Amino acid sequence: MSAVKGKIEASITLSRSTCYFMRTGRCSLDIVTDYYVATSTRTSANDLLYCPRLFRAMRNRERMKPISVTPCECGHAEVVSGHQRACIASRENLELVIQPAGPEVKAECPICGGQLTFEENGGGSRIVALRVRVEDDGT
Repeated sequence: MSAVKGKIEASITLSRSTCYFMRTGRCSLDIVTDYYVATSTRTSANDLLYCPRLFRAMRNRERMKPISVTPCECGHAEVVSGHQRACIASRENLELVIQPAGPEVKAECPICGGQLTFEENGGGSRIVALRVRVEDDGT
């Protein structure tokens, strides 16, 4: 198995129902510094503790859990699954493992097209810079 490391720009999509920042205007990673919550406690994606818990997991047991992306012809990517993980990795400068969501490559890039904004916490797409690792199992 070989691995390639690099940096890419990717678009992620968050909304009020999937992101505490989009709901309140403040990122939960800036608010919560230390916490304890039982592992059986469920948190929804827009709860205050969701991203801090996910960040802790990303640094420990889920460190190399991949996110799925659709690559664009220009070299950018669009995140298909793992939007919160991509956002956290971008903010905290963590390396992410990425995998293609399928065999297709997008001809029209949402980043190059200049259609992305992140205004008034209304939701939608946003551009993040990611440190990535692509693993090839040789198949």
